[in-house]
Amino acid sequence: MKKGDELIVDIVNLNSKGEGISRTDEGYVIFTEKALPGDKVRVKVKRKKSSYATAELIELVNESEHRIIPECSYFGICGGCKLQNYSYDKQLEYKTNVVRNAFERIGKFSGVLVPTALQSDDIFFYRNKMEFSFSDDKWLESKPDKQTAVKIDDNNFALGLHVPKFHSKIVDLEKCLLQSGISNDILNFVRNFFKERNVSIYSTRTHKGFLRFLIIRQSRNTNDILLNLVTYDYDNKLIDELSGELQNLFPDITSFVNSISQRKAQVAIGDETRIVFGNGYIYEKLLRGKEEFKFKISPNSFFQTNTAQTEKLYSTALEFADFTKTDNVLDLYCGAGTIAIYIADFVNKVVGVEILEDAVLNAKENADINGIKNSEFVLSDIKDYFLKLKESESKEDIYLGFNKLILDPPRSGLHPKLCDILSETNFEKIVYVSCNPVTQARDLELICKNGNYQLEKIQPVDMFPQTYHIENVVSLKSN
Repeated sequence: MKKGDELIVDIVNLNSKGEGISRTDEGYVIFTEKALPGDKVRVKVKRKKSSYATAELIELVNESEHRIIPECSYFGICGGCKLQNYSYDKQLEYKTNVVRNAFERIGKFSGVLVPTALQSDDIFFYRNKMEFSFSDDKWLESKPDKQTAVKIDDNNFALGLHVPKFHSKIVDLEKCLLQSGISNDILNFVRNFFKERNVSIYSTRTHKGFLRFLIIRQSRNTNDILLNLVTYDYDNKLIDELSGELQNLFPDITSFVNSISQRKAQVAIGDETRIVFGNGYIYEKLLRGKEEFKFKISPNSFFQTNTAQTEKLYSTALEFADFTKTDNVLDLYCGAGTIAIYIADFVNKVVGVEILEDAVLNAKENADINGIKNSEFVLSDIKDYFLKLKESESKEDIYLGFNKLILDPPRSGLHPKLCDILSETNFEKIVYVSCNPVTQARDLELICKNGNYQLEKIQPVDMFPQTYHIENVVSLKSN
């Protein structure tokens, strides 16, 4: 086999990135995008490595019985819903297997019992936050049957989502099925407003231009809407004109901010923020049975993007931790304090640690809003904080008082040094929440290496229907 060869293969599975897996008669593995288990496909080899090849789907010879017609006209073109052509029950089965494979192959845990991922009640319009990019590299669909994108020269002004694997190429979207209808109306209005005025777009090539990102946050349980326009610099007259039209056409927008970012990196975070109208933040509520918790969300705050599934996620973490009123809990990567506040009624004390100053300020405010008196939030690098606790010899040190630990790190997982430190601890329980089962399994293997802990429970939660992403909750218990 060599690059450019065409062959017919049977797709037997999906990998953790949602690519179809097939094998030659000799057992050689081929990964093919847009192919599903049960498909027989003609593929063209794009790259060949010693242990695997990647291929392009040329023709569907026989379709899987689990293929469905995708709802979105942009399916296969933007980098979003890669599994929208796969029936939802099979999506759940696939995501459950992703978790199982990660723990068996990466974490080297044997006999792992992984229940089916908790399904989302809403498989469309479930996101409370969408981040759209402006670009002068505009792409749109050419042939729906090919699911390919081509460059569009018409004014070359785009506002939408990324073409897969190309950061600057943007699919000019008129409708996304992941957020609400009003968010699509806002998206189209903002695009037309700036396009009609020939406003410049920031270029990663020249590092010049005005428009960078549009972020729409809409709370599910309060219906608050926060609009965040990220630009390279200020243009008060232009933004005030936009503000007036937004308030007239979209009275449901409760706050509009203009964030300024002169970073070369294409990251949708402003270094400074001007409140155009409203408070500059919104509120969201999380429900726990008949109880409800209210959270303040600022433009740069992290908050789980699927509110309804977040309630299932946190309920699972609460169940796995088996809290009592005598427990002192350490919550690492606490963000805006959502988990800490959600569990506070069940424990004696909870201390959250977070490296982002805005998040810590939000966490303290959120604790006050919800009347939580037994929480504390600390601004610190996570690894450094734990090292200081470990190195203290004082029996009065707070490190000695914690008996349970919660971890909710970013996709990259834990620092290896932190895993080494945790492997020497003896918390009664560790509950690890992750949006990346691969790094989670890797970390937990290191934490369990000294025999102080054993894997107790696993529960995947589908926070992101139509995508290959899966959230996962794991509990460890002390040996």
